[in-house]
Formats: sequence, structure tokens, C-alpha cells
Amino acid sequence: MGRETQCHISFQGQEGQGKILLESQELNLRGDIRARIGRGLVSAMECDGDDLVVTTAQGQVRATMGAKEAALWVKAFARPLPSLAEKLGLGPDRPARVLGPLTDPDLIAALTGCHSPSSVLILAELPDQAAMDKALAVLAQTPGATFWGVTVKGAATGFSDAALRARMRAAGYIDTKSCAVSARHSATRYSPRP
Repeated sequence: MGRETQCHISFQGQEGQGKILLESQELNLRGDIRARIGRGLVSAMECDGDDLVVTTAQGQVRATMGAKEAALWVKAFARPLPSLAEKLGLGPDRPARVLGPLTDPDLIAALTGCHSPSSVLILAELPDQAAMDKALAVLAQTPGATFWGVTVKGAATGFSDAALRARMRAAGYIDTKSCAVSARHSATRYSPRP
């Protein structure tokens, strides 16, 4: 997952230079041709000489990038997407300590069988400043803990990802990974600064 290549792109009767990105939820075209194609709308990805040919519900994308790079794209697309639990590093042997209530159904499902009150991996939904304050108090009592902060995506939120980052950095943590939780939430992992 996560491939990105500069190339010549043809799509829907247009062509030009740009960048093609394979992300977990979509195929993204940038540059002279711009498009976002949901991954569920991609029915096939194959090599045709130096071209990557992507069959989508919106038409065929042809990206000239070289045979070797095109083959790597096909291989990346064929890999199954990681589950949310895998993206968060959770499992029965790698549980998280959950702070406060959870509201996101995808997050609740990912944590099924993967939580423990004594874990040093701490996770919390952060709908507001008060939830952040409680999380920081717990982190202060758990030296070396890793923290996943879950915030609502977009501008209409009580506590933004930018506010989370500022508070965590001020507390001596650095962000090390982020991922989408659902259409509504995203998560950012923080570790103590070395």
C-alpha cells in the first residue's frame, strides 16, 4: 500500500504529466489530470508493457511508468488491506488501555478482544479539551506509554488533530504514525520523545 509515482497519465480522454497515488481508500491522480477514485471502484490493475492499466467504474487509467514500476503497483494492489486493528498495532497479545467512552463503531470493533487496563498502549477518543486533559493525566502516570489519540476529521470538531499535536508535543511526545479510523475519525500515535 502507499505507492506514489510520477508518470504520464491518460484518463477520460485527457492526458498529461502527474502523480498517481495508491492509498488505502482511493486511487488519487494529481497534476495535469486530477481525480479521486474510490478503491471499491477499481476492478482491475495490470501491466501493459511500460504502462499500468487501471480499470475503474469511471473509465480506464493508463499510467506510463516503466514495466518494473508497473509490476510493483500490481503487486501492491493485490495485497489485502490491513484491518483497523492491524493499523493500530492491536491484537489479543498487543492490547490497548482504553480511556473514556468510544463512539466510533469501527474503532469499537477493532478493539474487540484487544484491550487491557494495564497496557502501556493507551487509546482515547478526544471529543473535547476535557478528554485530552484526562488522557494527559493518565500518560503522566504511565512513563514510556504509547498513545493513540482519536479525533473527528475536518474543521467542525470540538478538538482538532492540530490541537492534539500541539498538546502532545508540549507534553514531550512526538507523532509517529497516523491512520484513518472511519469516515468520521482519524487516529494519530504518539511516543515519548527520545
